[in-house]
Amino acid sequence: MTWAEQRFRRSARETGRAASSRARAGAAATRAPLLFGHRGVRGEGAPAENTLAAFEEAAAQGADGIELDVRVCGSGELVALHDPDLARMTEGADPRAAAALPWDELRRVDLRGERVPLLSEVLAFARGRRLAVNIEMKRDVPDRTAVVLATARLVRAWDPRHALLVSSFDPVMIASFGALVPAVPRALLVHRSRYHDAAVRLAPALGALAAHIERTIASPERIALLKRQGRVINVWTVNDPREAQDLAALGVDGLITDAPRRIRDALA
Repeated sequence: MTWAEQRFRRSARETGRAASSRARAGAAATRAPLLFGHRGVRGEGAPAENTLAAFEEAAAQGADGIELDVRVCGSGELVALHDPDLARMTEGADPRAAAALPWDELRRVDLRGERVPLLSEVLAFARGRRLAVNIEMKRDVPDRTAVVLATARLVRAWDPRHALLVSSFDPVMIASFGALVPAVPRALLVHRSRYHDAAVRLAPALGALAAHIERTIASPERIALLKRQGRVINVWTVNDPREAQDLAALGVDGLITDAPRRIRDALA
């Protein structure tokens, strides 16, 4: 394990303890998985995902960290936005592609009273709230290299004491980012497909600290394999309290959830 990986494990755990009003001291807290708010929070009545309001709500609900998606807008800035266009987030009112819009224009788009934030804004917010951050580099973009380079430039200059993890479904993006910023831990995202077992086995070759696996493939056997590899295991997207309890009992390191408070209460 590199010093960077050790730092992430330690700093993320310390961040989570400070952020959670329900955190317990000692061995019990060490065993509890970290909770990451998926795009902040999601669901009926929640603020628009991937906005500062959603991340604020995740903190209020007791999340240890936040998960967010990044892509490059038309003028080159990294923004927190899941979809390649604005259609879903504006309920069809604005179908334009984020990659075609300069930041000065994108930042004025109304997302149910919120706006698309810059990654730098989200990181500053998270550091102030003592939240760990999982940055997912999106692969459904016109130029994947541009996303990797922009993420590397920003993260390389960021506060080294802040617990950050960079993830992607694209193994080439993960490997490229690792070559540029080896000090920042990385995670390979794995979803259910005919290739998911191969992807799980690929994580060590990429130098990935973590495997972020979809909940539907989080079997005891697969979790045991990842543990033997020495990977951090974060599971997404876990919204059912009983499932969260079962995964915690298997010893996963983190749960990515739309509903941090519900899962926090289930694990209390």
